[in-house]
Amino acid sequence: GESVRIWPVRDVVEPRVKVEGPGVVYPGICGRQITTVGEGRTHRLSGIGVVEVSETPWHEAGGDHLLVFLDMTGPWGELMPYNSLINICVVVEPDPGLGVDARNDTVHKATLTVADKLAEVTKDLQPPETETFDISEVSPGLPNVVYVQCLHSPQAMSGSPTTFCTSSYGLTQLTPPWLFHPNEILDGAVTGPYRTAFATSWTVVNNPVLLDMYRRHGKDFNFLGVITTRTEWTTQHEKQLTANQTAKLATMMGANGALVTWDAGGNEFIEVIRTIQACEQAGIKTVFLTSEDDPTGNVPTMLEPIAEADAIVSTGFFKSELLGLGLLPPVDRIIGSREKISGRLRDGLVPTAGPLEAPQRYDDHYGFNKLSSVEY
Repeated sequence: GESVRIWPVRDVVEPRVKVEGPGVVYPGICGRQITTVGEGRTHRLSGIGVVEVSETPWHEAGGDHLLVFLDMTGPWGELMPYNSLINICVVVEPDPGLGVDARNDTVHKATLTVADKLAEVTKDLQPPETETFDISEVSPGLPNVVYVQCLHSPQAMSGSPTTFCTSSYGLTQLTPPWLFHPNEILDGAVTGPYRTAFATSWTVVNNPVLLDMYRRHGKDFNFLGVITTRTEWTTQHEKQLTANQTAKLATMMGANGALVTWDAGGNEFIEVIRTIQACEQAGIKTVFLTSEDDPTGNVPTMLEPIAEADAIVSTGFFKSELLGLGLLPPVDRIIGSREKISGRLRDGLVPTAGPLEAPQRYDDHYGFNKLSSVEY
């Protein structure tokens, strides 16, 4: 890669286009069609990322900060899946006089427009390879497994149900659990972004957990579908309720097993771990994929250890990995803002070209990297 640093990064989108079947990719977001997707054929430009670059905040309530920058070379770049892509940066700074929702809509719509135009070039072309994703046939002798994908909602922090963030057909607010056919997610019905480097639209549609479960369907287990569970509810009652409803939905689907991931940290862990507990108590064997805490206390932690959570796959101690990097080396070129916020209170500015500390939020809950931990 080039000696380039991109800041501030809000999202990365993979260009995709519906060639056959109803609807559009990334439906619902920014006023796009809400027709149910997941059928027909979709072309993707693998190896390409459209990077959304803007200082537009997620919302005006504070607390959710723009933290992510991408390096195309060096130790930080090597930890991320994006430095292997051809990245096309869309830098948009809307009129600050607009409301924050209008600015978010403007920035993301520009990113999606560029991704659409790139993908549309492939509409009349024959792809070099195709892959069929189908879970209609099941094998009676295999266990039935569901994927529970926990998604952060900013509604409680922002005070607004329309705050831009991870969305389900464009909806970002706190809602009861949703049931998705996996193909809907491959068509972008669930999108990023969030403030961590791994919660982007690109990672959602390229989620190795989803793809691996799909490819093992009919061989090791029957893949029943995806339940998305919204997190960051504000009361214990709400957290327990969403956990119970997720387990109920999995039970009604006939699940014997569940694999659970999440995309954030902090108090959201409560509904995640309670979902695992509720599934286990319903007789559904559950595996949890997560990164771990470290001595600094600055990464997701097991806030509420429970006996039922006895099958946990670690994606590593990421904060320790970042601390080991030290200051990231300077780069030759900047795409985006020349100055970057810094400090624990985020009240300072430093040259983006570096040297810089690595971002504080680095939570790979989907297992893109080779980091892990073993007990011995």
